[in-house]
Order: sequence, then C-alpha cells, then structure tokens
Amino acid sequence: MKLYEITELFMRFASMVENGEIEEDAIADTLESIEGELEEKADNIACLIKSWQAEAEAIKAEEKALAERRKVKENQINNLKTYISNTMQTLGKTKIETARNVLSFRKSTALNISNEEWFMEKYPELVKTEIVKSIPKKEVTDLLKAGKEFVGAELVEKQNLQIK
Repeated sequence: MKLYEITELFMRFASMVENGEIEEDAIADTLESIEGELEEKADNIACLIKSWQAEAEAIKAEEKALAERRKVKENQINNLKTYISNTMQTLGKTKIETARNVLSFRKSTALNISNEEWFMEKYPELVKTEIVKSIPKKEVTDLLKAGKEFVGAELVEKQNLQIK
C-alpha cells in the first residue's frame, strides 16, 4: 500500500467513525492496523532516505577526491610544460618534431599590470565597478526576531523531518 493510500484510508476511517458507521469495539483494531501500515511504510521510506543520503555523501566525497586528483594532474602538466619550455628556450630550440609529437612555440600576448591600484587611479575611465545585490538573510531574521517589521518579510515556522 502506498503512503497516500494509507492517508486516504485513515481519512475515510475517521469519517466513518464520526458518522457512527463503525462499531466501537472495531475502532481500536482498525486504527491499530492502519497505524501499523503507516509505521511500516514510513520505516521503509526512512531507510531509503538514509541509504540515499549515504550514497549522496559518498558521491560528494568522490567528487572532492576527483577534483583534487584533477588539480594534481593539471599541476603536473603545467610543471612538465614549463620544464620542457625552459629547456628548449635555454638551448635555443624553437621546434622539436618527432614521429608522435611536434613541440613548438606560438606567440601570444598577455596583459601585465604591475600596480593595479595606481593604474585604476591614473585611468579611472577604464575601471569597471560591479555591484552585487543580496539580502543579508541572517541579519533580517535577527531583526524580525527582535520585533522589527518589514513589508514582504516574515518568519515562517517549518517542520523539518529528522531521521536518526
């Protein structure tokens, strides 16, 4: 039986009890049966939630481990590129060609600003200002708890299911 079916059954049962359609001595047995179904279903769902939480945590840990491995590999790549680049430049080589690879340099340009603060003062027309708007939710929550009122903001009490 599905959880919503148990809910519907309980609601029908409650209605029948109110209307006097069920005998008093059958009420306790029927209620116990419905509650047993509910407890079993809720227990199974809670176990599934715990299993999925554990799986999500394992995935999260694996993501972190993979990101760390990726960073290590990227650093190793950069170190080897720097190593071979420095060696080629020291020896005056601009190109190495083998059966499997061709190593050569291509020219590129990169901007290097030695003193960013001075540059921004000297050339203010080139400076861009980014504004990020956000509501300090913790601060607003604290103010609401202290009795301050804001139009469009309220504290809402929630019921969060906890599974242990």
